[in-house]
Amino acid sequence: MKLNIKKNLIILTLTLSLTSCSKMLEVEPRTSLNASEALSTYLGVQSALNGVYGGLRGPIGYTATAGAAAYYGREMILNPELLADNVRNVNPGTCSCRGATLLVNQASAHLNIWNAAYGVITKANIVLSAVERLSDGTPAQRSAIRAQAYFLRALAYFDLVKTYGYNPNFIQNGFNLGVPLVLDAVDDFTKVTYPKRATVDEVYAQIEKDLQSSISQFGTAANPTGVPYVATSGAAHALLSRLYLYMGGTKNALAITEATAALASGVGTFAATSASYLSMWASASKAESIFELQFASTAELPQNPNDNTIQANYQQVLNGTTRVGFGDIVVSNNLLAIYETGDVRRSVMVNYTRSDGEQVIQTNKFSGSKGSFGFDNVPLIRVSEMYLNRAEASARAGNEVQARTDLNLIRNRAGLASISPTGTALIDAILKERRLELAFEGHRFFDLTRLGKNIPKETIAEIPFTDYRILAPLPLTEIDVNKQLVQNPRY
Repeated sequence: MKLNIKKNLIILTLTLSLTSCSKMLEVEPRTSLNASEALSTYLGVQSALNGVYGGLRGPIGYTATAGAAAYYGREMILNPELLADNVRNVNPGTCSCRGATLLVNQASAHLNIWNAAYGVITKANIVLSAVERLSDGTPAQRSAIRAQAYFLRALAYFDLVKTYGYNPNFIQNGFNLGVPLVLDAVDDFTKVTYPKRATVDEVYAQIEKDLQSSISQFGTAANPTGVPYVATSGAAHALLSRLYLYMGGTKNALAITEATAALASGVGTFAATSASYLSMWASASKAESIFELQFASTAELPQNPNDNTIQANYQQVLNGTTRVGFGDIVVSNNLLAIYETGDVRRSVMVNYTRSDGEQVIQTNKFSGSKGSFGFDNVPLIRVSEMYLNRAEASARAGNEVQARTDLNLIRNRAGLASISPTGTALIDAILKERRLELAFEGHRFFDLTRLGKNIPKETIAEIPFTDYRILAPLPLTEIDVNKQLVQNPRY
């Protein structure tokens, strides 16, 4: 933790002013703010909050070659697909084979989001501390800042605990460690601590508390904007629905309640027709986004965008005689096999012929929709997920009528006929629709591990849920500094 916090303190002044949400706030001159000045005024703390949003893209100056994770700028979207079964690599002859070790679940090849996620948490803690000392700004404005910071901290902790710890319902061999909980602001090096890993249950409880706090604070403040790249009460309800679905059991009833609240929030619009669903993926901001990571300019993309963006990994395009992007990660045969005839979601894919003649199928969900290759916003929570959350939770809670209603809403929009499964067959049908609907958006691996399922693979034997490779290894740099950290088993 110490190394990560030091890095975040060093770049704090930069992140207060150079953020992805700069359009939300006009402060002149932007580059003249220093940390002490910024954190003493409402406008300055709002600017610092923008820096928390920016942290979702990845650390400042991150590059693939430098080994730094891009967080939602790349890694949280690509790696969960590679670790599971929705994608495959192209033939070796034209493959840069980025992600090849993830595709075969090689030891230590996993997600590496520790520093990026704790960077978001560190900055969110500083914002939460600073807002309590403000003498300017209205009570509603201060509440809006708290609400957003709680949401962002919860999102980062949720990502960490599902990456580095088991689902609370499927603890293996009594190993119930989650990640360290750091909830106080660390604004100078003397405040750096060396916390132990909290239990999985403790981390889930803190995420739940943060999201409830976010919703409560939004209750006394209007949602800050109408755009999906800013947290809202709808986004907080939506993430809480996802959290309760992961927790399962008695929490399924709450997952239903929170999904319903998210759908009623007015944030994000269901693409109700096949045509609107298809056109959504060509739009800069997705109509269904309840929460979305914005890239306001190409300067915010991973460095050398032809190589490192999500599109560059998922797609290669022929621009005249020049091939742009690697396009190494293409749609797997086993995913293609489960699409029903007439499913419009199959149309959100493109055929492509590589230089060696290999015929591949690429996802078109990230297609440079903002005007240049690799330049896309990234949907993190969509309206369709809320219907699927509610469907699954309803089926598990015994309300099969509601479950089938939500399931068939998704199917009908995809151009498919309604179905009437019951019992286990109903849950299986919902999970199938979830796989098809959310493919390539970073859900697949976590949807399997939250249910304690083995990981199917196309080119190697399936990975048993009991295998140590289900969990990511903690970074050795953190263990070297913090002697209280316990490494995940067998790493």
